[in-house]
Amino acid sequence: MFLRDSKPRPGLLATLILVFGAIACDDPFAAFLGDVPLEPTETTLFDYETAPLADPPAFDIARAVPARVDQTLNWDFLFRIRSGVPELVPFSAVADSVTDSGLLMADERFEAVLEAPEEGYTLNAALAIRPGDVLIGRSRIDPTQFLACSRYAKFRILDVDLEAGTLTFEHLVNPNCGDTVLEPGEHGSI
Repeated sequence: MFLRDSKPRPGLLATLILVFGAIACDDPFAAFLGDVPLEPTETTLFDYETAPLADPPAFDIARAVPARVDQTLNWDFLFRIRSGVPELVPFSAVADSVTDSGLLMADERFEAVLEAPEEGYTLNAALAIRPGDVLIGRSRIDPTQFLACSRYAKFRILDVDLEAGTLTFEHLVNPNCGDTVLEPGEHGSI
């Protein structure tokens, strides 16, 4: 009688789904988290000191895209060639402000890096790089997000062309705020 005579209640149904979802899962927020991409994305950056202004020298970990430093301060590291040495330089090493953006040289193969550490990043000094190097990156704290936290990524240097002034690397960026998991197809929890 109750079910036959009552009108559908979408709010009640949504509440029941959320309650049962929270009870049934170890992590009630898992449905809202994205996985680390299955395949790395390849990106090319251009030497900050010699490239035309239109060619992006920087990378924004939070959005997983190259960035032009003349258009935004939303980037985490840039590529430059200084005295013939290719370098990745965290934001705080070239800007007047301090951020959590940092890089860490990994001792493991790209595929073996499954989780990023929360500490130990170089924040204010350039890191010399060469093809084959694997790095872990932490983004600046992204104030546009509901939670104020960093994103994590892993990078493999594929090619450095000193004559052309380019760096090509591949990356996997965890799309979730504060999630240190870097294993393809996986995510951590909030």
